[in-house]
Amino acid sequence: METNHILSKTTFLRSVQCHKSLYLNRYKPELRDPPDPSQEAVFRTGKEVHVLARELFPGGVIASKEDSYDPKTWVQRTHALLKEGVEVLFEAAFEHDQVLVIVDILERVGGKRKAYEVKSSTSVKDPYDWDVAIQYHVLKETGIKLDDFSILHLNKEYVRHGSLDLGILFIGVSMLELAREMEPEVSSRIREAKAFLSASLVPEIDIGPYCDEPYACDFMGYCWCHVPEYSVFTVARMKKVHKFELYRAGQVDIQDIPEDFPLNETSRVHVEGHKYGRSIIDLGVIHDFVDSLKYPLYYLDFETFNPAIPPFDGTKPYSQIPFQYSLHRKTTPQGELTHTGYLAEAGVDPRIPLLESLLRDTPPPGDILAYNRPFEARILKDLTEAFPEFAPELEDRSSRLVDLMLPFQKRYCYLPEMHGSYSIKAVLPALVPELSYDALEISEGTQAMEAYYQLGVETNPTRIEEIRSDLWEYCKFDTLAMVRILEKLETL
Repeated sequence: METNHILSKTTFLRSVQCHKSLYLNRYKPELRDPPDPSQEAVFRTGKEVHVLARELFPGGVIASKEDSYDPKTWVQRTHALLKEGVEVLFEAAFEHDQVLVIVDILERVGGKRKAYEVKSSTSVKDPYDWDVAIQYHVLKETGIKLDDFSILHLNKEYVRHGSLDLGILFIGVSMLELAREMEPEVSSRIREAKAFLSASLVPEIDIGPYCDEPYACDFMGYCWCHVPEYSVFTVARMKKVHKFELYRAGQVDIQDIPEDFPLNETSRVHVEGHKYGRSIIDLGVIHDFVDSLKYPLYYLDFETFNPAIPPFDGTKPYSQIPFQYSLHRKTTPQGELTHTGYLAEAGVDPRIPLLESLLRDTPPPGDILAYNRPFEARILKDLTEAFPEFAPELEDRSSRLVDLMLPFQKRYCYLPEMHGSYSIKAVLPALVPELSYDALEISEGTQAMEAYYQLGVETNPTRIEEIRSDLWEYCKFDTLAMVRILEKLETL
């Protein structure tokens, strides 16, 4: 059985998004952007959800082995298992007209076959249409008659209590009728993709909204190399359609944006700041903000992880579960700065030990500063709902939260060096250039999530201590950055 395939499901989906990406993926893979470390977590999550979904279909047999890339053997094994009468196949491989697809789950019940595509999302998204349609097309052409084809995705409303209830955790949504309707277009898209792959030169396709819709392309570094660092695409709060309008008119650099181009207030502040070095320092409002703060003053930052599969009672898919906090404290504006915090052990529910420690560390009175208050408020609200016995104290902490981001978000304080952003990563170097995240082993939240995951699988005691130290320093730096930013506002 030949499997001289030209397209796989993955490369077909790439072709739907951009034929240039398809061509580069086949013939110029060395031009691919360096892998994003956060993608490793995405792939791992997808695999975990796929494996869990298989438990809904006991007795299933894996047709495509993951330990080697051998499509010919996968297809042969799939057909052999079907002939043997195996009722449930996992990773079933089919090839038709040089197009290879791997079906997550193929089930036979009472002579009828059903296919399932497993997704780690909590809803059915538009890109899944093509995902299912290409699989349906190949199955149909290879003689597999389907009674149904469904997406299995996670139920965002599921709350774990005790053992996982997979029948509630997963939701099935039939896509069969849509797949049938799309089949003529699938055939057309396959022909188009093959034609582009048979060309001798890279397709002349300019950048466009499709570069990151529905997924960020891994050749953007190559295709976007002509776009300057500070371009129309970096202008804050400008609609994508307007960015490409300027780009196609040859106005790519922020400096090129015409004076009469309509801009909202946020975009205008960014553009004028960049073009003319204009700052905004509203001393009256900043004074009122600083003067309103009630001491002792606490500076709080949480680190969280959000597993797709709820790990503890009272959690949902992708619940933000806090595993660490950092807390700086000042009794007066000129008082001594102290620091404490909490970092949970991996592999256990961190929430009660963390909240008990937080409550001890933040007795009333005094405001609790956060940078992006809604995030910390959401964590405290979730903890209150999960552990109502702590509700009065947690609600007190929530009522004392004050958002340090507000003066920058509202543009009461804006410097051109912030490049249109009010994130702490943009505000800190603009106001306090002597402090930098660059020297840290962990420098942003997704890295912290990944580090906490690594704590759960790492066995080397030395490496465990290194990771815990890196996490501690990163979270501590976040609240120290808040301290220094407020001090800078005070000097204004």
